[in-house]
Amino acid sequence: MEVQDDEKIIVQSLIGGSQLPFYLRCLKSLVTFCQDRIELQLHTDGSLSQEDNEFIHAELDSTMLVINDSPENKSRVLDFLQGKPNCQKVRKDSIWGIEFFDPIFAFAEDPISFYLDADILFLRPFSGLFDRKSVKDGAVFLKDTQWDAYSFRPCHMLTSKKTQVVEGITTGLVFWDKSAIDWDYLEWFLGEHHLHQIPEWIMPTAQAGLANRCEAKTISPIHIPNLYPNARTYDDTFGVHLLGSYRKQWIEKLEARKKTQRKNLPIINPSLEKCVSQNFFGYSLRQFRRWKNTRLNIW
Repeated sequence: MEVQDDEKIIVQSLIGGSQLPFYLRCLKSLVTFCQDRIELQLHTDGSLSQEDNEFIHAELDSTMLVINDSPENKSRVLDFLQGKPNCQKVRKDSIWGIEFFDPIFAFAEDPISFYLDADILFLRPFSGLFDRKSVKDGAVFLKDTQWDAYSFRPCHMLTSKKTQVVEGITTGLVFWDKSAIDWDYLEWFLGEHHLHQIPEWIMPTAQAGLANRCEAKTISPIHIPNLYPNARTYDDTFGVHLLGSYRKQWIEKLEARKKTQRKNLPIINPSLEKCVSQNFFGYSLRQFRRWKNTRLNIW
């Protein structure tokens, strides 16, 4: 069944009991500032109590909201992944499998899925972020201007053409045209364990490879930046991805900005940038930058 453009948009996210008040602050900012008609579908990591569920509904009381228990949903997702044992294993064994697969299969009849992490804080009114036409034939991600946070080493780009990926993307925001997903490639990558040097970056790397095989785009980092220590926000920044390692100091800066920000701000419409393929030299440079940032604390 074709979903019409004027129907409600279902925005999906993943939450857990840890840091729940922070996640709800971010989700409330989404509901407050998004000028388009949306509903929320929240997936869980299995850690929510009944009290947590009641707290979520109380905090988001005016929002059309469904909380989907991911452990209970596992068998349904695994059925969709029949014949793809590597995909099934990732879904069963990791939180990153829940984050990728569950939004894809939550509404099988909808050709487009909209997912964002619950650590994206919205700062001002915006519209047009959840646009089906922008996603058609590909995907939309956040742009990572600092690193290529991928799981394999630069040398692996020289040994197989299959390791071709796009330049830095972050999967804190992922919109997919499901017909553009190369499932054979994904199954292959998830089985190539020598490419999985950093476990938490396996799925972002897989999606960077998928993005290289379709019409992928990123949200302009002016509109939604990843907040590394040296990041900047702009007048047209309407959302920020609060990376865990640098979250505390950035929240303090954003509180100071909020006090000086004028009211009745105009609505921002995001711009998109086409993803471009990465190469060995560019990837190596970004790996060195990440080493310098994380090991020497030089930004």
